[in-house]
Amino acid sequence: MPINKQLIKGLNIITDRTALEEYANSSLVQHFMEPMSNVVVRTEHFRPQVSIEAPFRKNPQPCLEFTYTLSGDTTLSIRNGPGDWSKYRISQVVRFLGLNTELSGIATVNSLIPVKMFHLYITPQKLAHLLGSGSGHLVRTIVDKARVNSKNPLNITTVGPIITSIIHQIFNCNGASPADSLFLRGKILELLSYEVEILCGSQRKQTILQPDDVVMLQAARAIIMERMSTPPSIAELARKVGLNEKKIKQGFKELYGTTVYGFLREYRMQQAKLLFERDHKSVTDVACAVGYSNVSHFGAIFKHHHGVRPGEYLRSLKEYRMAHHLCL
Repeated sequence: MPINKQLIKGLNIITDRTALEEYANSSLVQHFMEPMSNVVVRTEHFRPQVSIEAPFRKNPQPCLEFTYTLSGDTTLSIRNGPGDWSKYRISQVVRFLGLNTELSGIATVNSLIPVKMFHLYITPQKLAHLLGSGSGHLVRTIVDKARVNSKNPLNITTVGPIITSIIHQIFNCNGASPADSLFLRGKILELLSYEVEILCGSQRKQTILQPDDVVMLQAARAIIMERMSTPPSIAELARKVGLNEKKIKQGFKELYGTTVYGFLREYRMQQAKLLFERDHKSVTDVACAVGYSNVSHFGAIFKHHHGVRPGEYLRSLKEYRMAHHLCL
């Protein structure tokens, strides 16, 4: 069965009337887009006036769901069976992967933090078509990882700065013009390519991390992102989150696939690109904002990551905006 916006709108149902009214009155903004057949994108942004405890039901649909939480503080309690519940705290940039089987539970949303979420729905058949011939095994691997049941709980994981940047760019694209539609399709294909690589890549070594270690490493990651321009040393970071330096270094390599400073550098470059695109800042201002006092050093790193020097990138953005404005 193909998917469309109407099916997606009926996917998640809040089953309590009071909670539904509180959700509807929470400055809710939703956008639905269909960049290609059997692919639907939904963006969701709301800030509840009060904390909401919403019983919900997820109806089954014939598609994979990639959901990314960009901000918010939500606790999901998922019903596995009579008297059997699993609880998940979602308070930073994470990704949930699911095959749209039937689920029910309770979502408790903290009113203090605005919620921004991005959803990508795609049928397994469409994913196989995009991947080309011989991709059946890859798609089956992804489908198996996406199935949710008592033996295979929700697949909730953190995402790195590259995927975070792609999500932000898609979130801010309304797809109104032909150029926007083309941009949206390209970004979705880029996102799916990273997801397939992550989900179907070589098996990782046996983890050295305990669940509490992961929570502390996520806290360390949040500190680095918050203090991007004046980052702490690894020793300071270790003291703040309660891990030793060795576990911080090993944990970042395992959880995020890079070193602490490699993660910082990647995050800075993605934020620099966003600042150019969103705020139209100068090269000097962007370099300073992301933590570089030496503009030449910033330019060299930016070119290494994005293939173009920041001044050239800024000029190309200005030319694009001018051409786009003239077309309007």
